[in-house]
Amino acid sequence: MVRKQILALIGTLPERTPLNARILGSTQADGFQIRKVLFDSQPGFPVTALLYLPDGPPAGGKRPAILMSPGHSPAGKAGDYSTAALFARNGFIVLSYDPIGQGERLQYPDPANPGASLASRPTGEHGEASLQPMLIGDTFARYELWDAMRGIDYLAQLPEVDAEHIGALGCSGGGTITALVGALDPRVAAIGVACYITSFAALLPAIGPQDAEQSSPRFISSGLDFPDWIELAAPRPYAVISTYSDMFPFAGARSSVIEARRFYALFNPASAGTASGRAKPSTPPTPSEPALNCDTTNNIPSTAALQFITGPGGHAALAPIMGDILSFFLRNLVPEATDPHPLLPPPGLGPNIAGHPKDALQVTPTGQVLTSYPHSETVFSLNKKRAARFVPASPPVLTVGRLAAFIRKVTGAEALPGASRHSAELLVAKSGPLVLPSSAGPSNSDAEIDLQGELSVPSGEGRHPAVLLLVPDSIRGDSPIARANLAQFNALAAAGNVVLAITPRPSPPGTDDMKAPILGHFYLLSLRADLVGRTLLGMRTDDAIRATDYLARRADVDPSKITAIASGPMGLVLLHAAVLDSRLKHITIDHVLASYRSLLDAPMPTGAPEDILPSVLLRYDIPNLTTILGPRLTKTSPLQGADDLSQSSTPPSA
Repeated sequence: MVRKQILALIGTLPERTPLNARILGSTQADGFQIRKVLFDSQPGFPVTALLYLPDGPPAGGKRPAILMSPGHSPAGKAGDYSTAALFARNGFIVLSYDPIGQGERLQYPDPANPGASLASRPTGEHGEASLQPMLIGDTFARYELWDAMRGIDYLAQLPEVDAEHIGALGCSGGGTITALVGALDPRVAAIGVACYITSFAALLPAIGPQDAEQSSPRFISSGLDFPDWIELAAPRPYAVISTYSDMFPFAGARSSVIEARRFYALFNPASAGTASGRAKPSTPPTPSEPALNCDTTNNIPSTAALQFITGPGGHAALAPIMGDILSFFLRNLVPEATDPHPLLPPPGLGPNIAGHPKDALQVTPTGQVLTSYPHSETVFSLNKKRAARFVPASPPVLTVGRLAAFIRKVTGAEALPGASRHSAELLVAKSGPLVLPSSAGPSNSDAEIDLQGELSVPSGEGRHPAVLLLVPDSIRGDSPIARANLAQFNALAAAGNVVLAITPRPSPPGTDDMKAPILGHFYLLSLRADLVGRTLLGMRTDDAIRATDYLARRADVDPSKITAIASGPMGLVLLHAAVLDSRLKHITIDHVLASYRSLLDAPMPTGAPEDILPSVLLRYDIPNLTTILGPRLTKTSPLQGADDLSQSSTPPSA
C-alpha cells in the first residue's frame, strides 16, 4: 500500500524500452578495468556511466554488483571514482553513472562555458527541471528513480553479473536516489543509504529539503516520513549510514532507525538484537568514534538485516567507516563472505585517478550529452511530449463552483470568505503600520503568523471604497518597486479610499539558499510547502481573503466597493483569490503569467517557483480564472512562460 502511494505521488513510471547499451571505450587500472557505457533510460535519453570490472575470473563465473549513485556534485560519476575503485578491488562490479543535471548530463549547459550550467549547480539543475513535470502531476524524482532502475536493468543483463546479488549505494543526493530505488525496486538485494536518512521532525527546523527529488508534493501530508524508505525494503539487508555532524540531522537519522528497527524485527528478529544487560537510557548517547547500531543498547549481530553504520565528521565524511560499509555489502552480496575482511588502502592513500588518461572517466566525445548528441531528449522535452498525451489542448469549460473546488484542491487554499475575526481595536485602527494576523480563526495552523502592512483611512465620516494592495515587501523600502507601490498607495488614499497594503506570506524572502538565480529566492520555501500539501500561492491566497475579511468588517468601509491591485506573482494570487471571494468586486493585475500551458513550452523557466502549482494542468489553467472573472478583471502586460516570471512592473493603475 505504501509503495503504491509513493509511486502515485512521484508519478507513473515510464515504459521499459530497449537500453541500446554501447561501450565507447575502456581504461585499464590497477586491479580492474573501467568501461565507458552509454545506455538509454528512455528513448533518446542517454545515461553516461562507468562500469568497473575487477580483473581475473570470478568464483562461480559471476560477481555481485553495485549501482553507485553520486551525490550532488558537478563531477557526477567521476567524483565517485575512489569509492567505485575500492569496491572493484573488493570483487564487486560497479556501475557508477551521472544523475540528471550532473557530470555529462547537464540539462541547461552554458554555451559560453563548456561544462558549466546556466542553472548554477546540480541542485539548481534539479530544481529547474522539476518545475514543468509538477504542472502535470509528475516529479523530478520520477526521472531520477527511473534512471537508477534502468541501471539495475543494465547490470542484470551483463553475463558477468550475478543478478540475484545487486546492491545499491549512494551518499547525499545519491543517498536520496538509493533510498528511492531500494524502496521501490525489489531487485536491489542490499541497500546502503549514506548521509540522507533523517526525519522531517528534525530536518524541517534545520536546513529543510534541499532538492527536487527529496520533496515530492504531499509526501508528509500523506502520512509518510523517512522510515518508510527503510521499511519498504524489509526484509532485505539495509544500512543506514550517518555522520554525527551531518547537515541532515543525526538525531533524525537515529529516530528513523529506531522506528525501522521495530518494523524490521517483525521479519528478521536478529534486527532487534538481544539485551546487553546494560542500563537502557531513553536515548543512547551519541558516540564520538565510528560505531555500529548506536540507536539501541541491545547487541545487534553483524548478520542482522538492519544496520546503523555511524562515524564522526560532517556531511559525506565516510572514510572512517568505509570498512564497515564494505563489510556490510560483502556479507550480504557475497554468499561465502561470512566473516569479511575488506581490502582497504592505507589511511590517506585511497585509489587515485592520477596516471590514467585525462578522459578516462569521460564517456561522450565532448564531455556533455547535449553537445555530443544534439538531438537527445531532456527532461523538458520528455515532459512536453508526455503532457501532450493527457493535458487538453485548451482549458476545459468550468463553472465557478467547480473551478473553486479545483483551486482549493490544487493550491491548498483554506480560507473561507468572512470566516476571520478581528479584535475591536484592530477594526478601528487608523492610518499607519498595521500587523494583521494571517488567521484570526480559533484553530488554524497559520494562527501565529502575522502579516505586515500599512493602512490609510480617510478623515471623512461614513463608509468609503476600499482598495487592497498585495505587495512583495514593505512600501517603505528603497527598491524601485517599493517606491512605486508607495506612490500608488498615496494616490489611492488621496482619492478617498481606505487602502490596505499587505505583504502576503512568505514575503519578503527568508535566508534560504538560492539554488540558482533562475529559481529565485522562494524555491526552497516552495519545497517545504509542497511536502505538507500547501503551496506558496495557496497560502498567499488565504492571506488575500483574510485581508478582505478585515476590510469588509471595518465600519468605515463600504463592503460593496472593495477592489484589489497586484503585479507579478502577487497578481496571480489575486486572480485565485477573486475567484474564491466575490467580495472583490474588481481586480487589476499586471505582468502575470497568462497560462501554465505556455510554461510547458519554455526551455528554461525563470522565476517560476512562486507560481508553480502541482498537478494544476490536470484541473484548470489561468484562462479559466480570467474567463470566470470577466468584467471584474483588468489585466495588462501578460507574461508567457518564457518570460521572467519574477518581474513586477510599477503597480498598475486602479
